[in-house]
Amino acid sequence: MTNVVGAVFDAGHEQFDTLTAGLWGPVGQATVDIARPADGEYVFDACCGAGASALPTAVAVGPHGRVDAVDLSERLVALGRSRAHDLPQVRFHHADVVTWGGGPYDLVQCVLGIFFLPDMVLGARAMAARLRPGGRFAVTVFTKGVLTPLPEILAEAVAQERTGPPASRASSRLSTPDLLTDLLVSAGLRNTRVETKPLTIGIEPAVAWALVQGSGLRRRLDDGLDAEAVERTRVRFQAAIDVESVDVSVLVGLGHTAEAS
Repeated sequence: MTNVVGAVFDAGHEQFDTLTAGLWGPVGQATVDIARPADGEYVFDACCGAGASALPTAVAVGPHGRVDAVDLSERLVALGRSRAHDLPQVRFHHADVVTWGGGPYDLVQCVLGIFFLPDMVLGARAMAARLRPGGRFAVTVFTKGVLTPLPEILAEAVAQERTGPPASRASSRLSTPDLLTDLLVSAGLRNTRVETKPLTIGIEPAVAWALVQGSGLRRRLDDGLDAEAVERTRVRFQAAIDVESVDVSVLVGLGHTAEAS
């Protein structure tokens, strides 16, 4: 996994953080509710961001457990580390989740990150390989059509600054229960299930722009637009918003490795 994604989230870390209470926190907690980390367990929290799932997981595993939280964004890792001062069982690492060599773990969880991997199946297999026999792997992704109509409004605003097709949305690569189930099975997991967690977030122009700058949508701005073009895009984007909330529902998939023979 290259550090292009890490650079995107480093650049937008401040805007990313403004979304923690309304978006990343609820998504992280939804994952924890399904993955159910238990007292004393060892957990690998992949693509951890600023700790939206890693921190509640650390509380769940308690002082006898351990959470290794790993992300390519150095600035988000630093944010998470700054919030974990009273939770010594969680350790934040600036590293690639695919080549991470820790473990073995009772639980691996990857929240809103796996669709950024160039090869999702190979990445999922690499992370699942860090599990103990009988371990659990939880993967959280956005549902199909999430954030509508913001990406479409952004594409129209950006199109006035450059020609060519709009950048594809990474999250669309894995946005249905069938696709998520197929990924878990392809990674060698069994007894899989996928749950939908309905979520919405209130939208006003400032929040909508924070979503653009603090999420993967930011790549549409970083691809060749100078500061003045970005500002013109912001003005057009915010002026076109005519909704009060958007859907941010997620799918949480859970699978298990084989028990030891």
